Formats: sequence, structure tokens, C-alpha cells
Amino acid sequence: MTATKIMATIAVAASAALVLTGCVPQQSTTIAGSELTVAVTQPYTSGNPVTSYGASETNASIAYATGTGFTYFNDDSELVRDESFGHYEKVSDDPLAVTYTVSDGVRWSDGTAVDAVDLLLEWAATSGALNTPDADPANTINPETGAPLDRADARVLFDAGAPANSGIELVTELPQISDDRMSLTLVFDEPFADWETAFFGADSAAKPAHVVGIMSFASDDALTAKERVFSAITGGDESDLAEIARTWNTVFNFQGMPANESLVVSNGPYVVSRFVANQYVTLRANENYSGDRQPTFQEITIRFMSDPLAQAQALLVGAVQIVLPTMRTDVRDALETMDATVIDGTTDSFEHLDLQFAESKNGTFDDPLVREAFLKTVPRRELASAALADIQPRATLRDSFLFAPNDPGYRSVRSDNGSSEFAEVNIEGAKELLAEAGVSKPAVCVLFAAEDPMRVTEFELIKESAASAGFVVSDCSTEDWRAALGTPGVYDAALFSWQVARPGVGIAPGVFSTDGYANLNYFSDSRVDSLLSDANSVTTDADTQAKLLADADAALWQNRYGVPLFQHPATAAFDQDRVSTVSLSSLSRGIWWNVWEWKP
Repeated sequence: MTATKIMATIAVAASAALVLTGCVPQQSTTIAGSELTVAVTQPYTSGNPVTSYGASETNASIAYATGTGFTYFNDDSELVRDESFGHYEKVSDDPLAVTYTVSDGVRWSDGTAVDAVDLLLEWAATSGALNTPDADPANTINPETGAPLDRADARVLFDAGAPANSGIELVTELPQISDDRMSLTLVFDEPFADWETAFFGADSAAKPAHVVGIMSFASDDALTAKERVFSAITGGDESDLAEIARTWNTVFNFQGMPANESLVVSNGPYVVSRFVANQYVTLRANENYSGDRQPTFQEITIRFMSDPLAQAQALLVGAVQIVLPTMRTDVRDALETMDATVIDGTTDSFEHLDLQFAESKNGTFDDPLVREAFLKTVPRRELASAALADIQPRATLRDSFLFAPNDPGYRSVRSDNGSSEFAEVNIEGAKELLAEAGVSKPAVCVLFAAEDPMRVTEFELIKESAASAGFVVSDCSTEDWRAALGTPGVYDAALFSWQVARPGVGIAPGVFSTDGYANLNYFSDSRVDSLLSDANSVTTDADTQAKLLADADAALWQNRYGVPLFQHPATAAFDQDRVSTVSLSSLSRGIWWNVWEWKP
């Protein structure tokens, strides 16, 4: 079906969706007077965490607690639909098209209705489809203050770098809005298997169109301002779009509680009620929130404490009830001496060592026998133990390229993918392979972050172990290691981490396919290409997709692609006498994933 025909059927799909998605207001579960204090490392600086200035863990966590959308992930990495916010439906496979319908009664915290114009602004801001080509939006913003550098800049530059590769960038055609302005349909330029998480979901920090309009055009009327936003996007008014983009990029960056409190309007369980820069931000239960994520605590105060030991001490004396410290040995020792619950888990980032299949510094790994020999020398267990000794003493290996330890199916995948061949160091086996290859003293230069003590430790262990088999390992580290990744002739292996924000196909085609946008090591295998292509099909069901990804994972091990090392750890601690129903998700929201369910 063509995109034109898809658009012709939207009205029918939207009307059908409306029948299914009435929002039944939920009875408030908020306990009057209940309070909670959480300690975090980074300060709050922006209500828009998807911009280059606002991208931080604290900003994203607060946006999550104050926002809502069509989906979120639970602590088992399962996608949960929030039907109280709205409904979405795939209305075509070819091209991929999805209709999103906001439920009746969903409102922003100032009482204004949420509708498809808000969805349209989110598409315009995060897709980059309307941006002026060949310009970097981040260069238009003062990196110290978050203010615009040039208020007269006529270019349209939405600075939404954070959600790149989420799938929304594949929607370049103007979405269609239903006549009642409650539904919006996106038509994707190409298939995208993770379409359910591409738009207005778990990591959305959507801004209200009426507030953006008011701030862009100095309007006193919310409806008029919202209509101007709608007209600018649908009519392609570049002058108005430039102003809207500049507002969206910068006006939600804060140095303190804004005098204009419309800037903290939200649509989720909580709303920002107080903010003192570099000290704390307080969230209060949103009285206009009627969805399923009804909050229990009336107020949650987030205090900014960069010293992890100070967080532990604050927990000890009762000044805070939840801490999320950067772990060290002294911090763990302090937490374990007090009557508190400590949760050890993982994040969505994992450490790995990749080998260059072509365009390397020495050409060492062009031979698969040499690749296998080198990987047999990598002391994976020792690396995990040494790198994480001060953070999480019970760290374990990650044995899959495509499945995280908490993903469904991980245990069965790792038992069949061939990772067991590299569970332990095998120096004699490496020597035999080098002899079979007819190679003596192969040179391997490893790229890593020069200023990172953990990576320095990892490199030294790899170098020492590989030398026992005859490899000559050298240091290709640099402070600007990101810029060096993928550069021809610079290194032979790279030691760094990938962040995988959601389960599913995710970034796999981009990293492991021959023509992948993030294929940094020139890997190419037709079977892997085929498996990932099939897995990325919008017609592939979940069970088949999992099997295809498992087969691709095994093929990466068979190709001696490199080795995954370990999942980066996360730790939280809380006073179980003051707060309950706290758990840790391995995805980006961590302990905040169910903030509305926390109970006194």
C-alpha cells in the first residue's frame, strides 16, 4: 500500500481507535502529607533532556516522573502499554504506518487538553524532518547556560540529538491529523521493527504545544498560540518554525524555579513545584493527572549530592530515604553497615572489545585464525572483576552481543551461541592457532579512552595475557577516542561500551550489518545481514524475531567478532521502613521506572 493510500484510510483508523480509547479517570491514591527525599549525583538543569544541553540522567529521570505517554518499560524489560493515555495501532506494514490516538480527558497539569497537536510538535522536534539541512543544532546553544547564541537565527534547528536512532527519524513525511485532532498517523520511510517504542513512549519528554506557542510568539491565549504552532508545522512557515525550535531548545533550561510556571507544565503523575539550583527540586502530585500511574507520595524531593559517601551518610541519618550513589568500596562498606536495603543491578550499557576486520593499523585480524587466537587470550572474568572491584564485587560476564542479561531468553541464548569457548583464557589454544596461521608476534594496537582508569586497567590485563601467547599489544588510547572510532589505519581493536536503550532489534542492524551506520570495524557477513534484516521486518512476530536475533548472535561469535565483557552496574539503597515497592530496572530509567508506585 502506498503512503497516499495510507493517508486515505487514516480517518477510518482514527475513528475506530477513538471507540477503543476512552480515558476513565482513576481514583487518586495519593496520601495527603506523604513526603520522600531521594539523593542523586547530578543537578537538575533542564526540563528537556533530549537536547544536547539537557541530556543528563537527572533531567531524564525527572522528565519521566512528570511525564507520560503511550508506553513504558517495567523492571523485567517488558513493554507496557498505557491505555489511560491513549492507543496506538499499526495500520499498514508496507509502508509501515502507525496511528496514535490520545484518550479523552488526558490533560496537562494546567488543565489544557492533550491532543494530536502536542503529538505533532513532538514529531517535529524529535524527527529532525523539518530541520535546515547540514547544520548542527547544538552549535546554536550556549553550552554553559543553555541559552540561544543568536535569537535572530532564521534556520529551523530542533536540537533533539538524544533520541537519535529511536526510529522517529525515519518519519520524514508530514504526519496526518484526524479532523477531531485526537489522532495522528506516522508513515515510516522504511521498516522498523521496534516501532512500538519509536514515538511518545518511555523516554518521551514531550512539551505542551500551547506553552511552546505562548513562549514563541508572546501570546496570552493558549488556544491561539497552539493553533499557530499547528499552522507553522503543517504549513511549513520557516520563520515561525525557527522561533518554535529555538523556544523548544532553550526555554525549558533552568537556573532556578522559573517565574513563569507554565514552563513546568507536565502531563504525568508529578509536576515540578519547587527548584533551588544546585540544591534540590521538589515534585508534587499532579492534581490534573487522571491516568493509571496514580502517585502515592504527595511530594518527592530530589537532592543533588555529588559525593557518594555523603549520600550514604544522609541515608544513615534519615535526611534522605533513597540514594543512587556512584559506587566505591567505602560507599558500599558504609551502606552495608546500616539498616538499609541495597539493590545491585545493571544499566543498559555494556563493555566490549571489538576487532577490526579491515582498514586496521596492522592488518592483524584479517585472518580469522588470528582473531580467534587473540580472543582466547582475553581474560574476561579477570577484566570484569578488576574493572568493577570497587563498584560491584559480584559482577558477572555478559555472554551475548544482542541480548542483555535481564532480557527474556538471555540464558538460553548464551548456552547455545558459542560464548563458552571464550569463558576462560586458553593460552595454549591461542599458540596453536597462531602456529596454524603461520604468524609470529602479531601486533595489536588497542584504542580506548586514555583518561579512563577502568579502561587503562582493562588494557593492561589484556596486554599481559595476550603477550603470553606471543601477541605484541600496544596502546592506541586517546582522549578523543570517540572521533577515532572507525577511522581507517588507526587501531586494531577497540575497548568501549554500547548503550542499548531498549530490548528488541534496537541498534543491531546499525552496528553489525555490512552497511550499518555504526559499523565501526568493517565487519561483513551475509548471513548476519540476512538474519538482522528479517528480524527488523515489521511483519516478524516476537518469537521469530527472538530466534533470528539468537542465530545472529551465534554467527557473531562464529565470526570471532570480538567479545562482550560485562554489563555496567547500578546500585541503589533505600530505607525500607520509610518507602517500599522500590526495584531497579536495567533500562535507562533504573529505579525511577515505577516512581508512582513507591509507597510509604
